[in-house]
Amino acid sequence: MSTEGNKFAAPVFGAAAGLCAYMLGGLYAGAAALLLCALTAFLVGRFGRKWGFLPVIGGALAAGIFHERFLAECALCADNAEFMYSIKRGLTYTPVAGGTDSAYILLVIACGLICAVYAAAGVRVTAVILGAFSALGYVLFGGNAFVLCGSLALAVSVCCFGADDIRKAGLAVGAAVLALPAAFIHLPELPPFGEVSASGGESLYLAEEYEQPHCTKAQYARGSAIMTALGGEGFSPETQTSKLLEAAGTALPTEEVEVSGEYVPANVCGEISDGKFTVCPHLNENIFRLTARLQEGDYLDCEGLYREYVYSAYGSLTEKENSNLRDIAEIDGTLPLDKKLAAVKSAVREKLSDRSTDSTDFAELTVGLARSCGIAAREVKGIYFEDMPDGGRAKLADGERRTWSEVYIDGAGWVVFETAPMYEEVSPLLPEGASADGEKSDEDSLTSGAEDIIYTAAPPRTAAEIREEKKTEKQPLWVLTAVPAGAIVALLAAGRIRAAVRRKNRKTRDTAAALKAWHFQGKELMELALGISGLSPEELAERAEGLLGERFKESERAYEKLRFSDDPPDESSLTAATRFYEESRRACRKQGLLKSLGLWLRGFI
Repeated sequence: MSTEGNKFAAPVFGAAAGLCAYMLGGLYAGAAALLLCALTAFLVGRFGRKWGFLPVIGGALAAGIFHERFLAECALCADNAEFMYSIKRGLTYTPVAGGTDSAYILLVIACGLICAVYAAAGVRVTAVILGAFSALGYVLFGGNAFVLCGSLALAVSVCCFGADDIRKAGLAVGAAVLALPAAFIHLPELPPFGEVSASGGESLYLAEEYEQPHCTKAQYARGSAIMTALGGEGFSPETQTSKLLEAAGTALPTEEVEVSGEYVPANVCGEISDGKFTVCPHLNENIFRLTARLQEGDYLDCEGLYREYVYSAYGSLTEKENSNLRDIAEIDGTLPLDKKLAAVKSAVREKLSDRSTDSTDFAELTVGLARSCGIAAREVKGIYFEDMPDGGRAKLADGERRTWSEVYIDGAGWVVFETAPMYEEVSPLLPEGASADGEKSDEDSLTSGAEDIIYTAAPPRTAAEIREEKKTEKQPLWVLTAVPAGAIVALLAAGRIRAAVRRKNRKTRDTAAALKAWHFQGKELMELALGISGLSPEELAERAEGLLGERFKESERAYEKLRFSDDPPDESSLTAATRFYEESRRACRKQGLLKSLGLWLRGFI
């Protein structure tokens, strides 16, 4: 399919390539792909197909010449793909070693392959391929749904209308723009299929989807290392409640919950088998009494390590988010935990006073305010039963699909924290003002003593403690001396090369050029000896004294004679310039050993 003369396809093709690169490589990769592909498409339309293969050839040559750099870029791309796939699927992530900080060679190769397809098959086929790659990347690695919609819409519109002229290209782009609002369309959720069994008359939370961690690649790698180490020690979030009860020495009633699908009940003490869990229904009401009775031991040591991961993944906000939340309510982060939770609940109530407000709004604001005062928190989507039927069995479709918030209680794990007025009575976390013995107290905080116990017994640990320490070998002596020795050799070589060039200019057979070299090099040395520069010949003659001044005047007259004459300089003029240079050189050497050494290293003498 010929692409010659198809100049209007260039920007459309560039936009499609840029969108695809943006989804998989970020803003800079998208901009670079847009410019490179649009330029290549323009050259293809203007001069022929062969220009479409130029970028991939250039990238292949760069990969061959910079072989190590190319391998490092491959490692970087593999590392990014591993990270995006792991965080989307909630899996552990292990960094790929040997990566670089950018991947411009791979970007050129990728754009070159796209341009080659464009040159060989045309804009329609290329648009379909780019749309398929962007969809595949979104499924595997996630990304911006708005950009995905634009990429797919552009691929479909180009495939339908083409981009052979300005009318078709405009029609394709216009159709893609009109399709962008489709990104905001949410398909109706199908009712969940299956049943759940639990104690009748009790409320029940079944988590379906947890909020993704808010952390960088390095934080997620550290968190993955922590989770791997905890798994080796037999500790997991699913067994945290049972370990808490055991460590606190308190037995609360538990029950068995069986649920279809991949739903996980709140307050799990352990998983019996697929779909069967042991839960503690009244954990929330007793959280702070349990944490106050914790004893030192292996559980607290593991809990301290897991807590580090939780706070790095769910405990931080951006500066902008912090600023916005401070405008809503500035909560003192130094307060004990129960006081902070009460302040969060009060602030959410004040901001969202309407009882008909969507529970998602309450959960989002609760999580933000909790993080703003130092509490790790997350949103959870799932199914909620206010009261299980007396028979203890219910269809999942009968439950309420909603979003709620969970906070991390140090020593206890994740617990449901309701701030919406229509739900808080059925899922209390803390009776406001309750003391450790259950009585009302405004003087002492319920959690101050518990927090002291937890942080004393389980201080924060770092991921370095759970990773194998790298053995550091002593570098050999030649490695330590290579850099300074190389610098000295380079300095000496540069100075001697400069001195050789200056000497060559003075010894040239061209007498006029030789006179100029002797005179100006001597003038340069005289200025260095006198410590002045930028003066006129008259001013220099006044500043120079004795023999040096006389030699300078003689050389200056010889230069002026040459300057205003077309004849070559005579022997006396050349001798005057030579004697001036030698006298200037002697004057520099009289300045002292260090200054003479510096001039020698710089190649002046």
